[in-house]
Amino acid sequence: MKFAIQSNFSPAWDQPAAISSIVEQFWWSAKSDQVTLLWATWTWKTFTMANVIQQLQKPTLILSHNKTLAAQLATEFKHFFPNNAVHYFVSYFDYYQPESYLPEKWTYIEKEATINKEIEMYRLSTMASLLTRPDSIVVSSVSSLYWLWSKEYFDKNNVSLSVWKDYDFEELKKQLIIMQYKPVHTSVEQWMFDIQWETVDIYSSTEKVLFRLIFNDTTLELIQVKDALTYQTLSDREHIVIRPASQFLQNMDDVSEIIQAIYAEMEEKVAWFEKHNFLVEAQRLKKRVTYDMKMIKETWFVNWIENYSPYFEWRLDWATPNTLFDYFPDDCLVIVDESHMTIPQLRAMPRGDLSRKNVLVDHGFRLPSALHHRPMNFEELEVILWWKTPEQNQVHTAVNEHIKSNVKTLFVSATPAQYEIDHAQKIVQQVIRPTWLLDPLTYVYPKSGSYESLETSLERLLEHAPHLQEYVWPYEKVLSHWFNEKW
Repeated sequence: MKFAIQSNFSPAWDQPAAISSIVEQFWWSAKSDQVTLLWATWTWKTFTMANVIQQLQKPTLILSHNKTLAAQLATEFKHFFPNNAVHYFVSYFDYYQPESYLPEKWTYIEKEATINKEIEMYRLSTMASLLTRPDSIVVSSVSSLYWLWSKEYFDKNNVSLSVWKDYDFEELKKQLIIMQYKPVHTSVEQWMFDIQWETVDIYSSTEKVLFRLIFNDTTLELIQVKDALTYQTLSDREHIVIRPASQFLQNMDDVSEIIQAIYAEMEEKVAWFEKHNFLVEAQRLKKRVTYDMKMIKETWFVNWIENYSPYFEWRLDWATPNTLFDYFPDDCLVIVDESHMTIPQLRAMPRGDLSRKNVLVDHGFRLPSALHHRPMNFEELEVILWWKTPEQNQVHTAVNEHIKSNVKTLFVSATPAQYEIDHAQKIVQQVIRPTWLLDPLTYVYPKSGSYESLETSLERLLEHAPHLQEYVWPYEKVLSHWFNEKW
C-alpha cells in the first residue's frame, strides 16, 4: 500500500518550495544524503514532513528527543496517514531505576522497573509491521538506540496458523512458551494463552484482540478474532501469524555451550579479583553468576538476562548491537525532529550507560561481557546512516553489516546546530507560514485594580463556548483572592 495523505489542506507559501527542494535533493542522489529543514514556528513543519514521505514513498523513521513530542507526532501522522502503518516506539517503562552501585556509599541499587504493557504492545507491533509492511512510519525516541533481538530471529519465532490444517497441541504450547507467552491462571490477559479441550485462546501481543482457535480433534476449523475486553467477535480469518510476546527472545539451541562460556568468563574474572585481593568482589560475582546460570538452565529466563545477551547472539568484542534501525531496509527515510536537541541526546545516552556499567563490573556485580549489552554509539550511528567509514570513527568493523547504503536523512530544526549545518548537502528554509494558519486573537488588558473588563470577556466567552464552563467557573474565586474583594 502506498503512502497517501488524508487532509483538507494543501501545501502553501513556503511549504511547496521546501517540499520540492527536499524531494529533488533526495531523488537525484544515488547514495546516502542529508538535508536540513530550517523552519519557523507555526509554519507546520509536520505537514511538510508528511508530504515528503508521500512523495518519496519510503519506510520512515522519525527520531524525537522525548516521549511527549514523539506521542504528539505519532498522533498527527496517524491523522495524515489513516490507511498506513503508523507506530509509536518509545521506552516501555512507566518507572525505571537502572541497576547501579555507589562505591563511595557502599550502596547497591537493584534494577526496578514497571513495564507499561500497552507501550510494549506498540513496540512489538512496530517490529512486526516493519517485517511485513513497506508503508510503515515509526515515531521513536532515543529508545531506538537500544538492543533488540535480530530481525531474522524475531521473524523466525512466530506461529503461523491456517484453517483446515492439522496441529499438535503440545508443540503449539511449547512454541508459545518459547515466545514468552504464559499459561492462563484465571482469565486470559495480555501475553497469555489458554487451552481448553479443543479450544485455544491466545491474547495477541501486537494488537488488542484475542484469537480463538476452534479445533476438531487436531484440525483447525475456525479462527475467530475477538475484542480483548468484551469478547465480541470482530471477524473470522483464514490465516493468522502469532508474533512473540517479548522483544527479549533468547536462542536456546546452544544453551549448554553458552553456559559453559559464561562460566569460563566468570572463573577468569574471579581469579583476577582474587589475585588482586578483591575477595568480596570475587565472592559476589561467583554467587551471582552461579545463580543466574541455574535459572537460565531450568527456566530459560532470569530477570536480568539481557546482561548475558551478547553470548546468546555470540556478539562480543564491542560489535554493534541489533537495534530498530536493522528492521528498516537500506532504502529508507530518517527524519531527526528538533535535531539540535535530538543529536546531543543520541550522543549522551550511550556514554551514561557505559559509565554506570563500568562501576558494576569493577565491583563484581556484572561480568565484563555485560558491557557489550549496550545502546548503539553515536559514532556507529554515523557509519550506519551517513556512510562514514569505520576507520574514520574508530568503531568496530562489524558495523559494516548494519550499514544502510541508501538512507536519506532530514534534519528538522528551527535553530539547527553546527552539526546539522556541516553535514547537510542542502539547507532548505521554511519561514513563511501558510495563510490558513492564523495567530490566536490576543487581548492585553492594562494593569489596574479593576477586573470588570476581564469579567465581561469571560462571560462573552462562555456564551460562545458553554462547554468551557467547567474550566472557567473558578475565575470568581481566583479574582476575589487576587483583589481581596467579595462578590
